[in-house]
Amino acid sequence: MQTCEIKSARLPDLLCAALLLAFAVAIAYPRWRAGIDWRDEGLLAYGAVRVMHGEVPQRDFVSVQPPLSFYTAAGIFKLCGTSLVSLRGFGLSIFLLLPLLTYGVGRNFMDPVLSFAAATPACILGLPYCNFVPLAVWQGIAASLAAVFFFLLAALSTRQRLAFPAGALSALSLFLRHDQAVYTMVSIVALTIALALARGDSIPGTNLKRALLLWLAGIAIVLIPAILICWRIGALPEMFRQLILFPFTTYRKTSSLPFPRFTVWRSVWETAVVLLFYLPPFVQAIASLYLARSVISRRFGRREALLTFLVIWSALFYLQVIIRSDFTHLAITLLPFFLLTAFGWSIVHEKIANYRKLKLALSAVVAILVASFLWILHSFALPDGTRANEQLALERGGVRIEQAHVIADFVQRLQASVPPERSILVLPYQPMFYFLCERRNPTRWNYLWPGDQTAQDHERLIEEAERDPPAIVLLAQQRDVAAFAPIMVEYLRARYLWTGDVGDIAIYVRF
Repeated sequence: MQTCEIKSARLPDLLCAALLLAFAVAIAYPRWRAGIDWRDEGLLAYGAVRVMHGEVPQRDFVSVQPPLSFYTAAGIFKLCGTSLVSLRGFGLSIFLLLPLLTYGVGRNFMDPVLSFAAATPACILGLPYCNFVPLAVWQGIAASLAAVFFFLLAALSTRQRLAFPAGALSALSLFLRHDQAVYTMVSIVALTIALALARGDSIPGTNLKRALLLWLAGIAIVLIPAILICWRIGALPEMFRQLILFPFTTYRKTSSLPFPRFTVWRSVWETAVVLLFYLPPFVQAIASLYLARSVISRRFGRREALLTFLVIWSALFYLQVIIRSDFTHLAITLLPFFLLTAFGWSIVHEKIANYRKLKLALSAVVAILVASFLWILHSFALPDGTRANEQLALERGGVRIEQAHVIADFVQRLQASVPPERSILVLPYQPMFYFLCERRNPTRWNYLWPGDQTAQDHERLIEEAERDPPAIVLLAQQRDVAAFAPIMVEYLRARYLWTGDVGDIAIYVRF
């Protein structure tokens, strides 16, 4: 009898997983190699190249992202070749994995249909908007989801040993995207406490204690050696400055963007995007009121404990969009929100189970509203890749972009002008040229951003450049750079000759 139940349970799960993969592939196929991100994708790609040459993130070059994402990208380059198409392949694999992980997390406390409903939006709202670039944040989300998946299996069953890999994944996520990792860890601790306080069909305290201890052991076995290694190679002080101090002291001042507001002249899809910014806190508030009522009425059971976990996890993830309120930062907060919304609907569904007609009507209305909302958003969240119809014919290219032959010709001319043993400098924030041109950056800074660097940092950058003088300097946004880093423009005028422009990029050659 038990074998039959297992087989019957596996069939819907396999079907849902197959449908999710098919949907994700249909979305990804025309898009995963389209477009190019000269900034963040360039930072990841060239940072991985620097790692392959023996440099250490934070210690040898500045990065506001933890170091592990550069090592994973470097590993992909080693296995699949150093090119953008290899990097996109890695991003594609993460994209296909995220809906499955979301579904797996949901299946710990929801039926297949609602778990599928929670996972489906992950195919639309997320990595496609970021051109399938496996940025540190998306690597971290995958690790955090996997950690939650294993911990839920450990806490809600008799397989407490699964908490150990959950802890190891939690620790790894600290070195991918540290703020998300902390949010997930806090949520897991909150889940354990909530389950311990739950009434009725509560989980034995010894099981929870064992799961928590194994989770902490998994964290320790990864985190302690990693910290010791970082300290031994001299990276720890810079990691603290760049990953802990910088976000609190500088980033919130230099990179903040205000929340979008509803206005009468916005189009339908623009209004839908703005609405998406406000939906998570609204749902979190409604769920919190329900939890408060459950506590007051002393009906706080396992279901409420799981809802508490999802509210905390979703709310903490949402903090990532508070400072820089653009769609890119909103997208990285949404997966816990999808799970919270689906689980909240399951509670409503259970409450009205005896009212069959009302249940069917509400289910139909909710399904239509969600499908319509996603349909409206898809034109914004899924980039149009039809214009990117020309492959970038460079050894490190492989992606499709507009005017690819112009970019390829420019890169090849630059490679011909600068011997492989010479360096180049690209300002302020187009590190992709280092990667495509296969020429090194002689400084610790792969980017300049208004306010992120001090005048002393600009002076040190020039000192580092003069130790290995760049043969060519590419300067974009010259007026902006002159405003926030005037010493850089003065340096170019004193040591370099302007030879022309390509688009908005000025080319300077060493005297």
